[in-house]
Amino acid sequence: MKVLKVLGIILLVLVLLAAAGGGWMYWKSNGTINRRYDVPTVSLPLPTDSASLARGRHLVEAVGKCFDCHGENLGGMVIIDGMPFARVIAPNLTRGRGGVGAARSDAELLRAVRHGVRPDGRGLVIMPSEAYIHFTDADLAAVVAYVRSVPPVDNELPATAFGPIARMLLAQDKLPVFPVSYIAHDSVAPYGATPDTTTRYGRYLAWTGGCHACHNPAGSGGAMPGGPPDAPAAANITPGGLPDWTEADFVRLLREGKGRGDRDIDNANMPWRNSGRMTDAEIHALYLYLRSLPPRELGQT
Repeated sequence: MKVLKVLGIILLVLVLLAAAGGGWMYWKSNGTINRRYDVPTVSLPLPTDSASLARGRHLVEAVGKCFDCHGENLGGMVIIDGMPFARVIAPNLTRGRGGVGAARSDAELLRAVRHGVRPDGRGLVIMPSEAYIHFTDADLAAVVAYVRSVPPVDNELPATAFGPIARMLLAQDKLPVFPVSYIAHDSVAPYGATPDTTTRYGRYLAWTGGCHACHNPAGSGGAMPGGPPDAPAAANITPGGLPDWTEADFVRLLREGKGRGDRDIDNANMPWRNSGRMTDAEIHALYLYLRSLPPRELGQT
């Protein structure tokens, strides 16, 4: 009987410790999820001319690749459905039922794109504002103007939710899914936005298009920031990782989703389908820029 009593006490202690650990995990992760960020207000006049709206659609589609998460009609979708890790929703951006378009002001949308925050200051999940912060004011305004112009889509979606695995990682600061937390919000610094075939414009496309967000600022690849634990490493796209990468190889990668050795590229990890909608001139400029990067080993900064 004494043995059973001791085992019962031990079991009770273990249960209490597990409950305390779970409570701490929920409390700590909730603090991260609900943290408010004081970031600059963005106020820009939205253009209405056809050229600006066409520019906005091109940036949304081919450069920012917003369609990959929000859908080609911007009606939103489930982008991660992986409980007990997480369920992540890209919201319906239109004015239709379930959309945020009617409820958000122009300033709130501009701020969301550039700084990755909701109207209440909480961070947006996996919103690539670390790339979009480099859009010029003109391009940012064109993007939001185009989003405003799309037809309403009725699509009601569940809310983003974090399961116990994601919450444990959030509690340990090991899941950087809120870009607002690490963006230098006061240093909006476009790298040259005049569309042409120069290395300078290629740099602009690389930063605004998210190349450096996934492949790191040096372009050397490694662990994907904010990705699930089993996400593949991003490739080293510097000359150190691809020393004999030809422009034809690069074009085929973006246009056909084919890597070296005829390897199929998974669009979920490398969004080639929308990247491939860049113009020939843009792809050429981007290739020139990537080949100009200093050679690095995988993951070297």
